[in-house]
Amino acid sequence: MTKLIFLSRLAAVIIVLFTSVTLFAAQSVTVTGSAVGSPDVAREQALANALREAIRAGVGVDILSESKVDNFTLEYDRVITSSFGYVKSYKIKSQEYDTKSQTYRINVEAEVDKGRPLMDNVLALKMLVDRMQSPRVVVETEENFSGMQAVQHSLSQVMFEELCQKIGLQVIKEHTVRKRSARESARAKLLGKNTISQAREAGISSVSDFTISGKINGSVGRIREPFPGVEVRDASLGVDLQAVWTDTGEIAATLAIPTSYFKGEAQMELPYDMPGQLLRHYLTVMLNGQRPEFKKNNALRFFDRIIAKWIVDLDLGRKVQLEFQRMDQSIFEKLLTTLRKTPGITYAWRREFDREFFSIIEIETRLPVEQIQAAVTEQLGRKYAVDTTTRRRMTFVPR
Repeated sequence: MTKLIFLSRLAAVIIVLFTSVTLFAAQSVTVTGSAVGSPDVAREQALANALREAIRAGVGVDILSESKVDNFTLEYDRVITSSFGYVKSYKIKSQEYDTKSQTYRINVEAEVDKGRPLMDNVLALKMLVDRMQSPRVVVETEENFSGMQAVQHSLSQVMFEELCQKIGLQVIKEHTVRKRSARESARAKLLGKNTISQAREAGISSVSDFTISGKINGSVGRIREPFPGVEVRDASLGVDLQAVWTDTGEIAATLAIPTSYFKGEAQMELPYDMPGQLLRHYLTVMLNGQRPEFKKNNALRFFDRIIAKWIVDLDLGRKVQLEFQRMDQSIFEKLLTTLRKTPGITYAWRREFDREFFSIIEIETRLPVEQIQAAVTEQLGRKYAVDTTTRRRMTFVPR
């Protein structure tokens, strides 16, 4: 049985067909989870604590009484897919962050069932993504292979993109989007709309939600003959993966698969005379966790972490950076106080203040962009205007 993260409030009743046969009826419970620390970390820990408490209340078992929530994704996996029970769906009832005590509290209504869902990891991820707004991802890979001739195309790029599509993520080809922008820029220029043309050429708009970067280092050995008449090649591969929020550059997930060594005689059917195909085969094994040593560290576990971050943003509200150019400190403090009292904003956090350059406030909210803008401009009046806006970042400049 593989681990499964069921995070979305939209995921209700989709797991019924996959549960074990049991006389235990699903329980609906309302619980509270809390955690102390900066809002970046505390909100995820509080959610994991709330869901762990939901299982304890619904099933009657304290599944992780001695464990400490210090890694959200790992803890969430263990909570959601405990052998004793799991969370089928949940809904955030309320949430707040106390800046004085630095405590994040979440009230959750959850439906808990006994046992553990039986489902393939890829299918589970796809079902989850299908029932929520799927994030857009751009995949970038960098390869360094020794012992073989350079290839004109990436061995790993297509593999990563196929995995993304397999679980339902929206894969964006950035160079194709840029080509489209170039055509639109040329059209705008012909129509005399030079400002729009320049904006298209600058590539200001956000292409994706996440940028996934992969670094793959590997080598293939010389052909050797371990047995009479049998020719093989050894190979080695290491993979480093990182996902960042494209808007802000904040790291969302990382995964390192240490360099692994593959002896040619272990799989003598592989094409020793095609080193590129050898590396592709072993990379597939590593990314899909097809050997015991890759069960915990593989690409699907990496996607687990990305989706966990994405759904936390959907359920608890996204973190939005508000950036202001040349702002007086008294105005900055008044705005910070106002945002903390604004309904729909869980917290407002001072990130950085620089009177001469840029000052940044970070908020957590489910409010649409228009309401965030209204909350800011209501306090600032006509002193500042919106310059640029993305889902997770807004910039304001003096009028």
